[in-house]
Amino acid sequence: MWSDLRTEIDQIRQRLELSEQDFTPLPFTTNWAKLEDNLYHAFCRLDHPTARPLWLWERFRPGAVVLVCDDEPRNHLTSFVNPEEVVWLVLNETVNMGDKFWFYQGTPRAIGRVLDECCYLDEIYLVSKKYAWLLCMNHHRVLFGIGSPMQERLLAGRAQHIT
Repeated sequence: MWSDLRTEIDQIRQRLELSEQDFTPLPFTTNWAKLEDNLYHAFCRLDHPTARPLWLWERFRPGAVVLVCDDEPRNHLTSFVNPEEVVWLVLNETVNMGDKFWFYQGTPRAIGRVLDECCYLDEIYLVSKKYAWLLCMNHHRVLFGIGSPMQERLLAGRAQHIT
């Protein structure tokens, strides 16, 4: 059975008539655990190899940058991503008393259109499919970037380094 968030996003995708090339959920045959594991190891400081923080931004490796926006940060989220790059959208949702990451892939434009239509999102992650960078908007409406290309883009937008 689909979660509320996945149902909402699928309805939005259909309503916007987005092609699978522009936006699609990763198939259920995807090794979700491996993708999550790669995210943790590429971008987070882990106290233990099997540690899994609920919010990745609380455990980012040193060098991550933060950008606090005066207006809605979701409006800026996809503007930091190369418009030609197909990236992963990772969303978390509480499902059956636990947290679950849902993975999608798409173009920044299509992802932005979908996010504009969503009612409630806790954490939003955009990730390079090569794990070169990660961009996050947390539930405090703060943007985080890690990985040199994204760090540079956020710093150009007057972000600050965090440790």
